[in-house]
Amino acid sequence: MHRTLRTASLVTGAVLGLTALVAPAASASHGSSGGSGHTILRADLQGSMPGGPMIGMVPPAPRPWVVDEGFARVRENGRVRVRVEGLVIPGVGTGMVKTITATVVCNGMPVATTMAAPLDAAGDARIDDTVWLPDYCHMPAVLVNPNGNPAVYIAATGL
Repeated sequence: MHRTLRTASLVTGAVLGLTALVAPAASASHGSSGGSGHTILRADLQGSMPGGPMIGMVPPAPRPWVVDEGFARVRENGRVRVRVEGLVIPGVGTGMVKTITATVVCNGMPVATTMAAPLDAAGDARIDDTVWLPDYCHMPAVLVNPNGNPAVYIAATGL
């Protein structure tokens, strides 16, 4: 009987000790309401292709897009930075697309979209914005949306 009580006491102590170590980390939210600015995603952007993958239930644009250079960075505190150069439809240019937004996908779902930024005739743009992110953002991705339309993407990370 004493051996059972001793084992139970050891297990209880171990659980309490582990809880003391994990609780502060779990309470440190990484949504935009607090937390740090640690990077949760830094990836190159690639242009979309018709028939390409749905990302976060968002389809690619119906025309092909290419990117000369581009990257997206998302931080735990919700800061989003996107840089693109040469984001164009080959042989057409930017067409009717005059602005872009960036949608952050977390846990397989779109969770936030940035403010619009101008896309110049060469296909160059910069987005610097802060959005709300959930406390847990598994497998983050960034979609670049034409003219502020989060229902379609023209470039994305992870393609």
